[in-house]
Amino acid sequence: MNYYVDMHASLLPGLAGLGQRAMTEQEAAERIAAFRESNMKIAAAAPYYQPEKASPAEFIAQRDALIAAFSPAAQPLRIIGGAVVPFSFCIEHPRELRQFAIGESDFFLVDLPNQPPDEEFSEQLTRLRIVSGMCPVAADIDRQFTFRSPEELIALRKAGILLQISVNGLLHQEYRKLSLYLLANQHAHFVATGSRSIDEPLRFIEAMRIVQRSLPAQLYRRIKNNAGMLLSNAEPSAFL
Repeated sequence: MNYYVDMHASLLPGLAGLGQRAMTEQEAAERIAAFRESNMKIAAAAPYYQPEKASPAEFIAQRDALIAAFSPAAQPLRIIGGAVVPFSFCIEHPRELRQFAIGESDFFLVDLPNQPPDEEFSEQLTRLRIVSGMCPVAADIDRQFTFRSPEELIALRKAGILLQISVNGLLHQEYRKLSLYLLANQHAHFVATGSRSIDEPLRFIEAMRIVQRSLPAQLYRRIKNNAGMLLSNAEPSAFL
């Protein structure tokens, strides 16, 4: 069986994902069923953390309670914890990022600001990695394709951020070429469902088949396995 790992998923009711409203319980049940049908083995439930609405402890408690409530019905899909954290919160509270980790790894998902990766940004990122002891993964970087140049996206990776592309980045024709270029040259490292609209079919397998048809077999297998390597807490250098 060709199982997959999704390291950025939106599948919990009551907690909004990146750029999405919160699901109802019925929608969450339907999304979990879609994950099972897509041969997903592990999915990191990664709602968007909004500091103005809850403390980290309150947010994590709510997320974990929802995971516990939905996990029995999700089997054999295993749901683990994650979160997408605003970059501003990361910079202001780097020592609090451990609780937002993807699973038990040293990686966390970050929502990057709409600013160029200039010298100041690189300095902030270096301090963030040193103080937090963790590695940031830019969530759904394809959401920034309309205003970031390929050179800026590559600069992000060189600054020490791993890049995650959503299903939309491969399914939408206007984003596909750039998504495949970034994956082919190992500037982007992960494919995840991410902020896939609640009202649209999941289509994760279709997105992965685009990668499989477009890239060499060895590279496709590496991209497919990268999410599992992340959850196994591989060194960031393993993806570069």
